Amino acid sequence: METLTPKLIHDWLIQLSLTGLLLAVACSVSASQALPVYPGAELIEASNSDSIDRYRIVLSPLKKIRNVLQPDRTITVKGRSSTRTYYVPDERDVEALIAHYKVSASEAFETLFSCLGRDCGSSNYWANTVFKNRILYGPEQFQYYWVGLNSETQDYELVYLGRRGTRKIYVHHEIIVTEDSAKEPGNTPILFDGAGIIRLPLQQVASDLDGLAELLQGYLDKVADQKMAIVVHDAQQGTETLVQTINRTASEAAVIRQQLIGKGLPEGRLTAHGAGPLGPVEALKYPRVDVVLLPD
Repeated sequence: METLTPKLIHDWLIQLSLTGLLLAVACSVSASQALPVYPGAELIEASNSDSIDRYRIVLSPLKKIRNVLQPDRTITVKGRSSTRTYYVPDERDVEALIAHYKVSASEAFETLFSCLGRDCGSSNYWANTVFKNRILYGPEQFQYYWVGLNSETQDYELVYLGRRGTRKIYVHHEIIVTEDSAKEPGNTPILFDGAGIIRLPLQQVASDLDGLAELLQGYLDKVADQKMAIVVHDAQQGTETLVQTINRTASEAAVIRQQLIGKGLPEGRLTAHGAGPLGPVEALKYPRVDVVLLPD
């Protein structure tokens, strides 16, 4: 059996690719396109769809129709969904969050619908029926809902925020990458570079986590005891401090690590880190994920 020398490993890294691995580059959403997270918000839940599906988007307040509470206008779109739920620990004023998202949305989105307070209807319906997350439920006067169409990508973004009776504010943020941009563009081999790093847009990782898990597992199976770091990078958002950005990206990295472990990767060989804006790469915009091979 041939000994794995450093040169052999280096050469093998350069040649590494998994034929048939399809990653949806076209559905990547850069920091300039996606709505920025509210400064200081803490990620508490995350989910990404593994396949193209149909999603109903509500575009009206909730009303009683034939004695049944429901929206009177919805659209159905086909694509992949990426959902994040945030807790905002240092804010009790929903108006500050609403102003943040309104300003952000005005830059790159066509607003399809928005409502505020009691005009939105039942907070219980929004939380438990529309978004299926009871943590969003609170007094109806402290809620806000917005839907926008990204003028560049033609993808949809949804924001629902509410303040609970305890005055804690939670934000639901969802991106639906539509079918045309979610289609996989062909055979795109992914390589570690000579330094042992894979760099991918964050949304690309979200759109094909199975593909990334398969690639990393294939490498870990061949190189005994190799460990990897999952590092998320992103620019500072709004008035976010450097520390807050690093903490937010660390939370995103931890979510990806747990998702990869759920796909079968060994827990003890993956670590998660947030670098915020400290590792800029000119050719790849934020937010991005680096998978880094760690030295022994």
